[in-house]
Amino acid sequence: MRHRRTTAAFACVAIALGSATAFATIGGPGPVPSSGATPTLVPLPVRVSSYPVYDARGRKTGMASWRISRAGGNCCETYVAATPTGRIVEAGGTYPWYTDDQGKHWYEVKFDVPDQNDNGPTVAGGEGATVVGPGGDIYGVTWDAYSGDHLQAYRYTAQTRTWAVSEVVMKSPFYDRPWLTYAKGPFTLGGAQVNQILDVTGGGITKDVDTLSPDGEDYSTPSYVVNDEKASTPVNFRIPVVRNPAADWWQPHPGTGTIPLSGGGLLRTANTDDVTGANPCKIARLDPATSKWQCVNLSGHLQDGAIVRQDSRGYLTEVYRNGTTSLTLATSRDGGVHWSSTTLTPPPGTGNQLETPDLFNVIANGKLQQAVVTARWDDSKNHGHDLVFRVDTSKAQPKLMRTYAVGKGDIETGNNVASVTMPRFDYETIALLPNGKIAVTFDDSTCLQPSTRDPNHDSPEVAILV
Repeated sequence: MRHRRTTAAFACVAIALGSATAFATIGGPGPVPSSGATPTLVPLPVRVSSYPVYDARGRKTGMASWRISRAGGNCCETYVAATPTGRIVEAGGTYPWYTDDQGKHWYEVKFDVPDQNDNGPTVAGGEGATVVGPGGDIYGVTWDAYSGDHLQAYRYTAQTRTWAVSEVVMKSPFYDRPWLTYAKGPFTLGGAQVNQILDVTGGGITKDVDTLSPDGEDYSTPSYVVNDEKASTPVNFRIPVVRNPAADWWQPHPGTGTIPLSGGGLLRTANTDDVTGANPCKIARLDPATSKWQCVNLSGHLQDGAIVRQDSRGYLTEVYRNGTTSLTLATSRDGGVHWSSTTLTPPPGTGNQLETPDLFNVIANGKLQQAVVTARWDDSKNHGHDLVFRVDTSKAQPKLMRTYAVGKGDIETGNNVASVTMPRFDYETIALLPNGKIAVTFDDSTCLQPSTRDPNHDSPEVAILV
């Protein structure tokens, strides 16, 4: 959930912004010991619905079937990701969920979370984020919003098929809408060389105070982005073009403002301080020698406001909006020096403007040589239409293949806490499976998740292309 403001949270975060030392005192010395978790098969209702498909010119060519369920999520947020084996992970709410058969059966991974009024049906449930690491490992965090401001981290290790969970006690208060990034190392963290870094950030006032982890469980190293950048000496940097199969899977939510690099390392484009408005640099990198943020002068160019991905070929894909009526998808094969692009526009009758400026997302897959973009478009009645654009990136010039409508496009939704009289759909997520199938989040009048207070409560759901 986004754009919350509380006086108490502001005061506590102001203390944190003073120094890393002050930040460390907020949460305590480090994480509590790790514990396990057990996946449980949930008898979840699943339905199949069909919606129109359009060609590259916006002409309807047929229908596509989608398997739909209300797995996981909370009142307003549903977050999907995929692993190299085709597992789909949903982590928008208190607990992570997953399916290994494209939505026919869902497992809930429950662990010890303090009571949250039944963890969802009464209020809104927790808020979570996930990211997939090499080999199908899964990393996640979940924020307990309603019974003590807890943040818990979890990790699934694919090799041993085990889950581990730990309490993250070093955090800023009121950890609204956590985001999570995976970055390949090596990095030096706490004086030791590590092979990877997990970067988690959250908060209702600022998301510029992060904590870093070498393993996805121990988030005890604080990082204040803008302070690091102000103290840094800018360096010249060119994005390396490196092949790495894991890069197709670790692409984080756009809210992170980060770009994990296929050859190792991490860039950040969200460099404006949420509280002070300071902006030391347009692009920063996480310095491998210090694990601090350092301003860079980039060889090449990234479009302002773009979501940027680097896939397993080392190629870049970025998506950015053109006003409110269309999106541009551009690709680069030389680290951002040269770009080729195509325009993505809603087919007739599927909306004409983006519901909000940032309500879109993209995943790029180098092995499949495709990218998929999801966005929500409003029509003249303010009804939201969820669309998925499938783009061929096999050649230097990207080419729109087809556009899928997902859902009926028949309700008006809000996107933050200001939306008190309408359903909430806070952000778009999408996953591209190894077989080319798509998982995406959407919302329409059929997405009902009854609560004890509202038997007709609407909430985003997961749709998987059959």
